[in-house]
Amino acid sequence: MLYLVGQIFFILLLAVAAGLLTGWWFRGLVTEVRHETVPDEPGSDPFGARSRLEQCHRDNAALRRDLKQSQDELEHLKRIGQLALDEDIMERLGAAEARVDALLQDLQQRDDTIAVLEKELVQLRG
Repeated sequence: MLYLVGQIFFILLLAVAAGLLTGWWFRGLVTEVRHETVPDEPGSDPFGARSRLEQCHRDNAALRRDLKQSQDELEHLKRIGQLALDEDIMERLGAAEARVDALLQDLQQRDDTIAVLEKELVQLRG
């Protein structure tokens, strides 16, 4: 019985040793792979971080300029649209004034005709 316990203990000891050696070997491989695939850490390159920050500031300023230009262009287009609308209203107003003038002239002619007819009626009665 002691012989069987010794064999089990020996096999377990071999398994632990094989596991430790395999783990140590894989740890070295994983570390090498990690160093190959992982880019420089942000904290390790302060000049790179500074240049990225400056690039972000430049991009931000460019976007703000583009936004300002777009807003100015939109306001300009709104003004042009308002002027076009104002011109359209002025054209309609001019057409309405022309119709009013034509109606006033027609009304004046009818008033003159009524006045003439009333004079003739008074003359015929009198």
